[in-house]
Formats: sequence, C-alpha cells, structure tokens
Amino acid sequence: MILSCQAISQQHIGFSFILMVTYMQLAVMCQSLIMNSNNDASQEKSNVLRLYIKYVANLKNAPVERSFYRWYSTGCRYISLVAGGSFYILVLIAGLELHKTISEVGGNIFSEVGQMLRQPETMTPKLIRDSVIPTIAWIRSQMPMSLQNLFCPSFTEHIGVGETLDCTNISLTDKVFGAFKQNTYSLPARDLAAWSSCTSTIAMPCRVMCQEGHIGGILGPALRNMECFLPPMPWQPNISVLKTSFKGDPSDNQGFPAKTNRRENIAWTEGERARAEAGYVVRDFEDLCNKLDNLYIDGRRKSELEGDAYVRIPMEVLQGGELELRNSDDSLLLFACSSLPDQICCNLTSSLLARFDGKEADPPIASSSEQVAENILLCPFQSLHFSLWNRYITSGGDAPPRIHPYDMVRTDVSHTNYSQHLPYPSRDILQHQQLYRNIQSSFEELFQWIEQVIKKCLPTEFEVLAQLAQDLPGGDVSPVFPFLSLVVNLNVSTLAH
Repeated sequence: MILSCQAISQQHIGFSFILMVTYMQLAVMCQSLIMNSNNDASQEKSNVLRLYIKYVANLKNAPVERSFYRWYSTGCRYISLVAGGSFYILVLIAGLELHKTISEVGGNIFSEVGQMLRQPETMTPKLIRDSVIPTIAWIRSQMPMSLQNLFCPSFTEHIGVGETLDCTNISLTDKVFGAFKQNTYSLPARDLAAWSSCTSTIAMPCRVMCQEGHIGGILGPALRNMECFLPPMPWQPNISVLKTSFKGDPSDNQGFPAKTNRRENIAWTEGERARAEAGYVVRDFEDLCNKLDNLYIDGRRKSELEGDAYVRIPMEVLQGGELELRNSDDSLLLFACSSLPDQICCNLTSSLLARFDGKEADPPIASSSEQVAENILLCPFQSLHFSLWNRYITSGGDAPPRIHPYDMVRTDVSHTNYSQHLPYPSRDILQHQQLYRNIQSSFEELFQWIEQVIKKCLPTEFEVLAQLAQDLPGGDVSPVFPFLSLVVNLNVSTLAH
C-alpha cells in the first residue's frame, strides 16, 4: 500500500504537470492562429473571442465561452512563469500543488512575478536567489528534458527555433516563451549571474517529451528518484545539557508576579523588559555554567534585590549547537537551538511578508512606560491562532452510553454546541483558510525541520506532545506536528501572561 500511495502521489504531480503544459499549448495555439490571421491583410483582425466562435463553438460538446477564456488565461499565466523561471518551474509548481491557486489568481501579477524571477534584485531577492533558483537548478540537474513538437509549429518557426526545445538551455526557453504576447511589457533580460547555477552543461541525456508520447510516463522515472524538491539537509544534534537547582514546587516559583490590571500590567512588563535588557551577558559556556550555579537560592530564582535576576545568553555561546537546561528534578526548563540552516533562515521574513501585503509598520515612539501602555491600548497588535482546539470541548464523562451524542442536549445551558464535542479548528482557521494554506506551503520545510529537531533532541517530550496530536478526528494531521497550534503575531507587543 505504501508503494501504491507513493505511485499515486507521483502520478498526481505528473497529472498537474500535464495540465499546465496543456493549458500552455492551448494558449500558444490560440496566439499562433491570431498571429496568422492578423498577418493576412484579406482577413479580419482576430482575437480570442473570434477564435472561439470560429473554431470552438460548433464543436460537439463544445465548452462554454467562459471556460475557454479561463483555459486560455491560465495558459498565459503559466507561460509568464516559465518565461521568468524556466520550464522547470512547472515541476516545482506541480510538486507544491500550486497549480489550482495560480489558476484562481487574477490581474497582472504573473508578469510581475516573471520580472522578479529574471531580475531577482528587486522585491524578494533572498527568497528567489537563495531558495527558488537553487531549487530549479537542482530539478534541472535531476530531470534534463527537451520538448519535441509540443507547441504549435508555426509559433516556433516564427521565433526561429527548430522542432526540439532543450529545456536545460535557459537562453533558448527565454527566447521562445518570452516571445509570447501578453499585452503587457516584455520581460527584462535575465540576470545571468543570479541564474548561473542553471546555465551549466548537464552530462545526463535529456528525456524527450513529445505530443504523441505520454508526458506522465516521462516524468515517472524521474519523480521516483526525487523524494522532495530540495536536497536533504544532513543534520546531527550537538546538545549541551546543564542541570540547574531550580525547583518547580515552591509557591514562589508558581505565582504570577505581574499585575492583573491591564494598564498596570503593561507598565510592569516594560519595567521587566528593561531589567532583562540590562541583565548579565554571559561570555562563554563556562561563564554560563558558573552564572547558573549562582542564579538560584534553595531552588528559587534570585529576587531583584539580590541582583542579577536576569541572565542573557547570546547565540554565539551555543556555537551553532543546542542548549538544554534541566530543573533539579531533571524536567525540561529550557531548550534553545541555534542550528537552523541558512537556506531556511534567510527566507523567513520575506516568506512571511509575501503572505501579507509586504509592508512593515514602524512602532510609535514612546518616552515612558505609561506612554507605551497608552500606545498599546490604542493600537493593539493582531494575533492569528491557527489551532486545533482540544481544551474547551464538551465533556462526555457523565453522558449516557446508549444515546448518540448528537441526540443529547445540555440542560444547564441554553444551547448545546455539537461542534465542540471533539477537537475542532479555531475560528481563525475557518476565517482565513487561504492564508492558513499559504503559510503551511511557505514554511513547510521549517516545520519539518522543527519536528526533526524536537524528535532527536527531546525524544521524551516529543512523545508526550505526539500523544495529543496524532489522534485527531478524521485522521487530520497538524501542519506543525507535534504541536497543535500555529500562532502568527503581527506587530507583537506581548504582555506578561
């Protein structure tokens, strides 16, 4: 069954690829017919509407005009992306299951994306240079292919290329797909320095894709050798474990030291931030060990009057490894990891901004903690909780066993919420479904890496978390497994809580 599911998944990618190529073929065919008609002075000027009336409307089971226009438009979008990111960007889109999203987006955005891909120094240079281009280069090296008679001959002849289009030759594909008329500005010349990894010669022979052949059969052997669309990242933990004398039992360590009044809480939080910022900065790992030995008295953290209540640990102290602090009873106190790969780290900000409008807000300037409190109350930050709730569900401990839960009502309330009988998605997931899917897609590699780190470094804690996340209703899987919540804070100003 595992092999069957794997084969079906590969076929799904192949089908998505075929679908995108087919839309492109339709768009090229339409433009070729329009071009030939407009070059003939004896014929009336043509367009997509007239093409439909002349060639499509009278077909048996002809599609409606709106469907035909949508297919043509979708093909134009893929051509814009190919003109900017090479033919291999279609394989990336198919693997990330983005073809449906692309078909739903309107406007001139794809021409702009094509421009950014060719000239990545604008807008999101790190995301394109450090992630998109290396991925396309890797796919190109694993799947060299050429297209034979796949597009309308009159179109390729007009451009001046032969029957076979070598997809590994990025200059050639730029010439072909850049010549497609989009009623917008032509794409700028490609930054060959940024795309240098896609210009090298590949020794492996090209797989030939042709109109008569089955494209899925061409992709199949290559996809079987591609476990993912990025080379695996070798990673081994380098953990430093320190045991402290901190005890979780004393009431002093369990109380809430902050103020409960909202305005007072804000002022208290700002004061603690200032103290934390002025805390002792450890110089190296040995200094950290010595400082932790003196940080607690009888299992309690030193008070403000006893000095050095805060210790700051720069990431350089970890030297690219992980730090694990344990309580006196060996339970986990802190885990810090500084080994996030650069190829993930460098794209985090640009990936998040790309999910929203790309604008960063400057925080208002405040001269005192009272003014900070006033600013926060006037301009609260936005927080999105993409969670699978398992906390506020209706308890069924005393429910009669022979009655179906949907046939029961609670007598102590006016309304029985049947949607909260089992773990359920938060309101933000339901209200921002597209944003939720976009964030999952953009940060999937990060989430996988975090899961790998916790599994290797904290196996006991991982098993505890997994018990809550592995048995969701309907076989659902949390995208941030083993956690159940993904929280996005915008312009965050967290108060003590």
